Amino acid sequence: GEDCLWYVDRNGSWHPGFDCDFFTFCCGTCHQRYCCRDPLRLLTERQQRHCLAFSPKTIAGIASAVVLFIAIVTTIVCCFMCSCCYLYPPAGPPAPFPVDPKAGPAPPQPGFTPMAMYPPAGPAAQYPLYPSGPPVYNPTAPPPYVPAQPSYPGA
Repeated sequence: GEDCLWYVDRNGSWHPGFDCDFFTFCCGTCHQRYCCRDPLRLLTERQQRHCLAFSPKTIAGIASAVVLFIAIVTTIVCCFMCSCCYLYPPAGPPAPFPVDPKAGPAPPQPGFTPMAMYPPAGPAAQYPLYPSGPPVYNPTAPPPYVPAQPSYPGA
């Protein structure tokens, strides 16, 4: 590989990695690298990788990713737990039972005053009917009707 790995200087400029000549090695700091022969200024590959791993930009990037992840998870949990967040349109009131027109008007219920019924001012809006979903399994329900089979062949 390269003697001096890529680095970012104090101004935020990116510098590519480079090789040093024979009998020289990478020297300097995390933000400035050059080739030299002085072993006291040696910047090992491990030290160079440590500069990359714990730079302020790296830490800020990881922290912002964690905060974003927590915000998304919190929002999803709140939408499933809170009644104020509607993922699906609310269901309307249940449909009344059909009334036989020959039976006449229904008698008034005690405690309620009858009100005059007026037809709607315009045509009623027609909404598409959505399927109610798969049937719910009820273990106490009787089995579906199966016609009796003859007990002998050819009957």
